Amino acid sequence: MSVITRMAGLRTRAAVVAASTAVVAGLGVGVSATPASADVHRGVTGCFAWSWGDGNTSVTVYWSNRCGNKRKLYIKYSLGWTTKNYTAVVKAGGKGHKRFQTASIVSIRDGGRA
Repeated sequence: MSVITRMAGLRTRAAVVAASTAVVAGLGVGVSATPASADVHRGVTGCFAWSWGDGNTSVTVYWSNRCGNKRKLYIKYSLGWTTKNYTAVVKAGGKGHKRFQTASIVSIRDGGRA
């Protein structure tokens, strides 16, 4: 193999490596530009296991009744200037969810037998 052929092969390899590096660098910028994942809050209150995540425009609370009887679940949420209450009656072993638009969760508690 001549020196000219080897040099052409090295230039081709160098171009491929440079192109690959640029593509990988571009992917890295795209990955780091994504927003951080929202915090997920989980807990247990009385018979209920619950969770909710911090959202941009809404919050959805998920719950599961772990007891063998119908129960009430109270969710207190804030709309910035005021707080409101939401009550769910959940059958034994039942699950559910509720979406709150532009709200933040203040508290979640078991309200006892329904």
